[in-house]
Amino acid sequence: MTALMKLKPISWEVYLPLLAVIALPFGRSVEVFTLIMAIIGISDLIKNKYSLRQSFGFKAFTSIFLCFWIPALLSLPDAYDLARSSSTSFGMLRFYFAGLFIVNRLSSEKIHLWLGTGIAGVLIFWAFDAWLQLIFGTDLIGLSTHAPYRISGIFGEDAKLGLMIIPFLGISVASLNEKLGSRLTLLSVLLLISAILISGDRAAWISLFTTLFLWLLLFRPKKIIFSRTYLIIGILGVILLTSAVSNTPQFKTTINRSMLVLDGNYDAINTASSFRLSIWRTTAEMFIDNPINGIGVRCFRYVYPDYAEKDDVSVNFSLPREKQSGPAHAHQIVLELMTDAGLIGLSGFIIALWILFIKWRPLARSKQSAIATGYLISLMVILFPINTHMSFFSSTWAQVVWFLIALCVSALAATKQKES
Repeated sequence: MTALMKLKPISWEVYLPLLAVIALPFGRSVEVFTLIMAIIGISDLIKNKYSLRQSFGFKAFTSIFLCFWIPALLSLPDAYDLARSSSTSFGMLRFYFAGLFIVNRLSSEKIHLWLGTGIAGVLIFWAFDAWLQLIFGTDLIGLSTHAPYRISGIFGEDAKLGLMIIPFLGISVASLNEKLGSRLTLLSVLLLISAILISGDRAAWISLFTTLFLWLLLFRPKKIIFSRTYLIIGILGVILLTSAVSNTPQFKTTINRSMLVLDGNYDAINTASSFRLSIWRTTAEMFIDNPINGIGVRCFRYVYPDYAEKDDVSVNFSLPREKQSGPAHAHQIVLELMTDAGLIGLSGFIIALWILFIKWRPLARSKQSAIATGYLISLMVILFPINTHMSFFSSTWAQVVWFLIALCVSALAATKQKES
């Protein structure tokens, strides 16, 4: 009871980001909470423009936002579909103002600890719900599996379960460890890892291993002490997890498809990668023709048929050209930015990476802020170039990315303020 009382938030603002995470499986409903936060962010900027503009959080978040927004704007003059690129580019402003709400209102480590614990609870529910769907065929609200090789859980027909756990895994682990201690945190982590594995999403698997690698390489404690209890829990957990997951059809199917790469030929690797090789080859051709400011954000699918080879399975060439379309995006963040916004977009991405992980990582590391570290790890993972990605400019994934960037900046600002 005492532990639960400690979870009481110190202000109402923290509920809005938590509700946004809860709403992620339910289509565009998350936009409601983004809009509310954006309206409050605009109000804060008007009422407190001088004090807010002088804050570390405002300057930091604005600098990151401009790294992506300016290239999007500069892509407009040569955009294939000006209306679509314009709506996407100016639509990004809602993420900016919602981010200002977060960096201004979520101003203490205590708030972030409460929020992180709440997010962890949401993720644990998603994982438990996914296992129910795997075992019984439907989850708690009656949703069935998305496909024979996927477990989508509460996300239903939108198979994003694994990828939606990844961005919040770092902060969840950090918060649970602060609130519940190492043993319960370890059990929770094993449950979340198992949900990512049974989701059958290879991009989520790579992100999971990247999370573990980056933590060990960049953020591990200086002294790691393993007790006998933790060792036993860890070994038993790995054994049970391996046994349970390796026997699921979703895991086996994804592994078998991935093993096609061992054949070594182009067609086998292309099939194993869900035809990513042909998409990336076509992407390169698009970039070569539009190297400076790209084809315009979110125009990829409309331009794609002009560059695709005639045997490309992503395009139905039997249709008239005006009805042809390709994949929605390049399925890789660097290639997406290069095609949509050219070298200008790539430059903005590199600058953003430098600010986040070269300039600011030492701040979180030196002060041993578990919360800021949790956010930074998650950001590193979802921006990690060696993986396939959801579209950076899509409304769904953009909600998550900008939400996470704002939370990371807010936590870093709280850490900086604490030491001042």
